[in-house]
Amino acid sequence: MNAERCQREEELLDALGRGYVGPELDAHTLSCDPCGELRLVAGALLDDKAHTMAEAPVPTAGTMWWRMRMRHRREAEATARRSLVIGQAVTLVIAIALVVTFFGEETAVAVRHLVAMLRVNSLLLYAILTSVLLAPIAGWVAIRQK
Repeated sequence: MNAERCQREEELLDALGRGYVGPELDAHTLSCDPCGELRLVAGALLDDKAHTMAEAPVPTAGTMWWRMRMRHRREAEATARRSLVIGQAVTLVIAIALVVTFFGEETAVAVRHLVAMLRVNSLLLYAILTSVLLAPIAGWVAIRQK
Protein backbone atom coordinates (compact mmCIF):
# COMPACT_ATOMS: atom_id res chain seq x y z
CA MET A 1 0.00 0.00 0.00
CA ASN A 2 1.22 3.44 -0.81
CA ALA A 3 2.10 5.76 2.04
CA GLU A 4 1.00 8.73 -0.07
CA ARG A 5 -2.36 10.32 0.55
CA CYS A 6 -4.45 12.25 -1.90
CA GLN A 7 -6.77 15.09 -1.00
CA ARG A 8 -9.55 13.60 -3.13
CA GLU A 9 -9.71 10.20 -1.38
CA GLU A 10 -12.73 11.21 0.73
CA GLU A 11 -14.51 12.47 -2.37
CA LEU A 12 -13.75 9.19 -4.13
CA LEU A 13 -15.05 7.14 -1.19
CA ASP A 14 -18.27 9.17 -1.15
CA ALA A 15 -18.71 8.67 -4.89
CA LEU A 16 -18.07 4.93 -4.60
CA GLY A 17 -20.58 4.73 -1.75
CA ARG A 18 -23.20 6.46 -3.91
CA GLY A 19 -22.39 4.13 -6.79
CA TYR A 20 -21.45 6.83 -9.31
CA VAL A 21 -17.98 8.14 -10.05
CA GLY A 22 -18.10 11.17 -12.35
CA PRO A 23 -15.88 11.51 -15.43
CA GLU A 24 -13.58 14.08 -13.78
CA LEU A 25 -13.00 11.86 -10.73
CA ASP A 26 -12.59 8.84 -12.98
CA ALA A 27 -9.86 10.63 -14.92
CA HIS A 28 -8.21 11.58 -11.64
CA THR A 29 -8.12 7.95 -10.46
CA LEU A 30 -6.28 6.98 -13.64
CA SER A 31 -3.53 9.55 -13.00
CA CYS A 32 -3.33 9.25 -9.17
CA ASP A 33 -1.88 5.98 -7.83
CA PRO A 34 -3.35 6.21 -4.26
CA CYS A 35 -6.82 6.98 -5.64
CA GLY A 36 -6.51 4.21 -8.23
CA GLU A 37 -5.62 1.73 -5.51
CA LEU A 38 -8.44 3.03 -3.30
CA ARG A 39 -10.93 2.66 -6.14
CA LEU A 40 -9.79 -0.89 -6.79
CA VAL A 41 -9.95 -2.03 -3.15
CA ALA A 42 -12.99 -0.03 -1.97
CA GLY A 43 -14.84 -0.77 -5.20
CA ALA A 44 -14.30 -4.51 -4.71
CA LEU A 45 -15.46 -4.32 -1.09
CA LEU A 46 -18.55 -2.27 -1.96
CA ASP A 47 -19.40 -4.65 -4.84
CA ASP A 48 -19.07 -7.59 -2.47
CA LYS A 49 -21.34 -5.83 0.03
CA ALA A 50 -23.98 -5.16 -2.61
CA HIS A 51 -23.79 -8.76 -3.85
CA THR A 52 -24.09 -10.14 -0.29
CA MET A 53 -27.07 -7.91 0.48
CA ALA A 54 -28.81 -8.98 -2.71
CA GLU A 55 -28.36 -12.64 -1.80
CA ALA A 56 -29.35 -12.24 1.86
CA PRO A 57 -32.35 -14.40 2.75
CA VAL A 58 -35.48 -12.45 3.58
CA PRO A 59 -37.47 -14.05 6.40
CA THR A 60 -41.01 -15.13 5.70
CA ALA A 61 -44.00 -13.22 7.03
CA GLY A 62 -44.69 -16.02 9.50
CA THR A 63 -41.17 -15.81 10.88
CA MET A 64 -41.41 -12.04 11.25
CA TRP A 65 -44.81 -12.37 12.95
CA TRP A 66 -43.39 -14.96 15.39
CA ARG A 67 -40.39 -12.72 16.17
CA MET A 68 -42.71 -9.80 16.76
CA ARG A 69 -44.85 -11.85 19.16
CA MET A 70 -41.78 -13.06 21.04
CA ARG A 71 -40.46 -9.51 21.35
CA HIS A 72 -43.85 -8.31 22.59
CA ARG A 73 -43.94 -11.15 25.14
CA ARG A 74 -40.44 -10.29 26.42
CA GLU A 75 -41.39 -6.62 26.74
CA ALA A 76 -44.58 -7.56 28.63
CA GLU A 77 -42.57 -9.81 30.96
CA ALA A 78 -40.08 -7.01 31.63
CA THR A 79 -42.92 -4.60 32.42
CA ALA A 80 -44.52 -7.13 34.78
CA ARG A 81 -41.18 -7.79 36.45
CA ARG A 82 -40.67 -4.05 36.97
CA SER A 83 -44.12 -3.75 38.51
CA LEU A 84 -43.42 -6.64 40.86
CA VAL A 85 -40.09 -5.17 41.96
CA ILE A 86 -41.77 -1.83 42.65
CA GLY A 87 -44.50 -3.57 44.63
CA GLN A 88 -41.99 -5.56 46.63
CA ALA A 89 -39.92 -2.45 47.35
CA VAL A 90 -43.03 -0.60 48.56
CA THR A 91 -43.93 -3.57 50.76
CA LEU A 92 -40.42 -3.57 52.21
CA VAL A 93 -40.60 0.16 52.95
CA ILE A 94 -43.96 -0.30 54.67
CA ALA A 95 -42.56 -3.18 56.74
CA ILE A 96 -39.58 -1.05 57.79
CA ALA A 97 -41.94 1.81 58.66
CA LEU A 98 -44.04 -0.52 60.83
CA VAL A 99 -40.96 -1.84 62.63
CA VAL A 100 -39.79 1.71 63.28
CA THR A 101 -43.27 2.68 64.46
CA PHE A 102 -43.55 -0.20 66.92
CA PHE A 103 -39.95 -0.32 68.12
CA GLY A 104 -38.81 3.20 67.28
CA GLU A 105 -38.51 4.59 70.79
CA GLU A 106 -36.54 1.67 72.18
CA THR A 107 -34.37 1.56 69.10
CA ALA A 108 -33.72 5.31 69.24
CA VAL A 109 -32.70 5.05 72.91
CA ALA A 110 -30.40 2.12 72.14
CA VAL A 111 -28.78 3.98 69.23
CA ARG A 112 -28.26 7.08 71.37
CA HIS A 113 -26.69 4.94 74.08
CA LEU A 114 -24.43 3.29 71.46
CA VAL A 115 -23.40 6.66 70.04
CA ALA A 116 -22.60 7.94 73.51
CA MET A 117 -20.45 4.87 74.18
CA LEU A 118 -18.58 4.98 70.89
CA ARG A 119 -18.28 8.76 70.59
CA VAL A 120 -18.72 8.56 66.82
CA ASN A 121 -19.59 11.52 64.65
CA SER A 122 -23.35 11.47 64.05
CA LEU A 123 -22.95 12.03 60.29
CA LEU A 124 -20.61 9.06 60.09
CA LEU A 125 -23.03 6.98 62.13
CA TYR A 126 -25.92 7.89 59.81
CA ALA A 127 -23.80 6.96 56.80
CA ILE A 128 -22.92 3.59 58.34
CA LEU A 129 -26.52 2.85 59.32
CA THR A 130 -27.78 3.85 55.89
CA SER A 131 -25.27 1.60 54.16
CA VAL A 132 -26.08 -1.27 56.53
CA LEU A 133 -29.77 -0.87 55.77
CA LEU A 134 -29.44 -0.28 52.02
CA ALA A 135 -26.79 -2.91 51.20
CA PRO A 136 -29.13 -5.92 51.57
CA ILE A 137 -31.87 -4.09 49.70
CA ALA A 138 -29.51 -3.21 46.86
CA GLY A 139 -28.26 -6.79 46.70
CA TRP A 140 -31.79 -8.12 46.66
CA VAL A 141 -32.77 -5.74 43.83
CA ALA A 142 -29.64 -6.65 41.87
CA ILE A 143 -30.43 -10.35 42.16
CA ARG A 144 -34.04 -9.75 41.13
CA GLN A 145 -32.93 -7.84 38.02
CA LYS A 146 -31.29 -10.93 36.54
